Amino acid sequence: MKYVANARAWWAFFLLALLPLGCTRSFIVAVGPNQDVSIFSDFPVGDARLDLLRGILTRKVETPVRPESPFHVERADSNSFSSRRSWRNLAFLGDMTSHAWVARRCRQVVGEDRVRKLTASPAGYTFIRDAWADGQTILFVHAASRKALADLFEREGESLVQRFGSLVIEGLKETLFLSGEHTVLADGIYQRHGYRIRIPKDFLVEEQTENRFVRIKRVVPDEPVMFLFIYYQEHKAPSLNPNLCMAIRDTLAAVYFGHDRIEPSRTTVKHCRFLGRDAFEIYGLYQNLDPPMGGPFKMFCFLEDGRLYLIDLAVFNPPGDKTPQMRILEAVARTFETDQSL
Repeated sequence: MKYVANARAWWAFFLLALLPLGCTRSFIVAVGPNQDVSIFSDFPVGDARLDLLRGILTRKVETPVRPESPFHVERADSNSFSSRRSWRNLAFLGDMTSHAWVARRCRQVVGEDRVRKLTASPAGYTFIRDAWADGQTILFVHAASRKALADLFEREGESLVQRFGSLVIEGLKETLFLSGEHTVLADGIYQRHGYRIRIPKDFLVEEQTENRFVRIKRVVPDEPVMFLFIYYQEHKAPSLNPNLCMAIRDTLAAVYFGHDRIEPSRTTVKHCRFLGRDAFEIYGLYQNLDPPMGGPFKMFCFLEDGRLYLIDLAVFNPPGDKTPQMRILEAVARTFETDQSL
């Protein structure tokens, strides 16, 4: 009997050791394309609130190439939850003051205090990360009435979608490297250039050490092509001109990309924060006339420790959407670190 008691005590200790600290981690990894969202709702088919949520998540957004939907959505219900609970992106829509299944699920995951804040107005929303799988993003939308939800989306719909996309990128950082990464190559880049970036296993690396140029790319037959390059040079001026960044990109493209060039009429510049740094985000279209090709690029430009850094993301996928690939590349870019930031 003493042996059995000891065995039970050991087993209880083992189970406790397996539990995540707090509620931040799980043993399941989020799955599914980063553009897909399953919407769970207790509202009946035909309820206008479902159409409003579907519309805001799929409403086409202008990109440098052509308008794209940020997300693709599919209606789900409580019966399919067990098979979808580890999907990368989930949304729950309901009246969160009720006792329906969606509202109970919201209280379980979000917590009573946050639900009280969420339901203080007739409509509202909140996000949760990693509730049932690592790398997961979950949107809870409270909608007591159609009008309240329409008013909310009129005011905050764009910021909701942008926030959703940013959280998906953060989630991708947790899952991109689970199948492996090029740690030896990354260590070598750090030794030669003084910065770190994580490189997924299915990416190739090209390096021109003497020109301070590193490019990683994913080229798989019949799939979109993804490129990310990092370049730096000495910069003593206290400020940064985005026109200089674009000129440098065109110069690098003439050498390494077969004379790609930025199309200024379809390129925008804005200030942003990139990994805690003041930066410019330059988002636009690259083109090449020979052969005729092009696609979207996004470049982060910033100053650090006497250097000007360019981190540039680009996709080539003529027949399809580019947003999912750009999110993957940005997730990789956001693993960038220097000695100053480590």
